[in-house]
Amino acid sequence: MTTKVTRGRPVCEVKQAEQRAKLILAAKELLNLKSYSQITIRDIAAQASINSAMIKYYFGGKENLFVHLIQAIADEHFSQFEELHEHNKPLYLFIRRFDEILQTHPGFVHLLNEEVLDKTTPLAKAFMGAFPARVSKFLPQLIQQEAGVEDLRKAKLAAFQLITLLVSPYILKTLRQQAWGIDDSEIQGEQWAKDIYQRFVHGLKESDIDEVEF
Repeated sequence: MTTKVTRGRPVCEVKQAEQRAKLILAAKELLNLKSYSQITIRDIAAQASINSAMIKYYFGGKENLFVHLIQAIADEHFSQFEELHEHNKPLYLFIRRFDEILQTHPGFVHLLNEEVLDKTTPLAKAFMGAFPARVSKFLPQLIQQEAGVEDLRKAKLAAFQLITLLVSPYILKTLRQQAWGIDDSEIQGEQWAKDIYQRFVHGLKESDIDEVEF
């Protein structure tokens, strides 16, 4: 049985939207399996069962398709962060939800590690704008709200520390598994989130970096 491949430029706007969504989904699925550099336009087209010419027609090329993918993932998940300030433990909920993003989107980590860090490409800039830049706007405020940190600069530094705690176990996966013998199940789930939350918030409330004597 052969898969029917759509050819030509679709006229219907609904059809166009469907094909764009299919291509974005295909890119997401492939990114969960292999690196960005290994994924070809033909791979994406085959995964979506759509003619490869449609990628250039809709997105202008592979890189811009992944830019749209990044924005789609960000829009999907960041909407759930908007109401966190209404809860009495917003940082715990943020940790749980952010960790779920890392778990369910391994391609997110692949892209960050291989195509974003120390790079200035349009793809890297899109990633920075869609994720880190957005987190940097609301996470310091959550820290101020829950931990009582009045100094905004300290809250920003604390927010960066928290993101580092959450992301580094995924970026350093090989080191974590081979040197420390820590598998994925040990850095995921409710208990992991509680451990990070308790240590992080307790440290913020009980110490002031400027006043600690060494």
